[in-house]
Amino acid sequence: MSTLVLTSASGAPGVTTTALGLTLAWPRDAVLVDADRSASHTVLAGYLSGQAPHALGVQGLLQAHRERLPLVEALVANAVPLPEPGPGDPADAPTRSFVPGFTHLGSVGLFDGVWASLLDAVRDTECDVIVDAGRLGPAGLARDLAGGADTIGLVCRTSLVSLAALRLHLPPLLEAGPPGRVGLVLAGPGRPYGAREVTEQFGVPVLAEIPWEPKSAADLIEAGSLPRNWPRQALAKAFARAATHLREGMTAGLASAEQVRA
Repeated sequence: MSTLVLTSASGAPGVTTTALGLTLAWPRDAVLVDADRSASHTVLAGYLSGQAPHALGVQGLLQAHRERLPLVEALVANAVPLPEPGPGDPADAPTRSFVPGFTHLGSVGLFDGVWASLLDAVRDTECDVIVDAGRLGPAGLARDLAGGADTIGLVCRTSLVSLAALRLHLPPLLEAGPPGRVGLVLAGPGRPYGAREVTEQFGVPVLAEIPWEPKSAADLIEAGSLPRNWPRQALAKAFARAATHLREGMTAGLASAEQVRA
């Protein structure tokens, strides 16, 4: 199991859209966890066609942690299936599911104490975890989430306004995150700065580039049903490339870490 955490420094660069798109394109079984502290429930309202918050989700994980129940079983029990994008439902497609976000704002801070046990519990499973952590905020990521992730992707646009916030939020994220496994996910590269310019300026790698396709992004996150040609659209293809690249990089990083421990 590998854990990818996606977050942002400021604005709304598309963390949830990116997290959902990557999950739907992930090359193996994956579960998307909505850990956005704003509790916006975007995936429930949009891609899952208006499903209301319910007892399932991170609230169920928090309860299982309190009761010292097996968290792997709790993760499965508190997830809902993510329908395959586009027409059909291939029998050989990986299993993709979604753990809905907070239904009580008072639980947001309490969940910080769950991450260490949860990530440790799922480390030996065959399912990768993608965490939509929303915006960092003044407190940054929960310490155990940052330290326990295999890769952290800071999603940002390439305008000066978006990049300016990185100077404040990137250094503490680099300090808290896994060494050498924190990078940027560029939403709209070349608008106006490209990956090479951003990397040279901030000294961190660009993990993935997601093209600026607002219509396709809206179809994915808002419409509740995708057009039949979705898999052939530029955004869908970009998510597929990024998912494969990220998974390969995370696998290589985990192998290196195992060699160090050995």
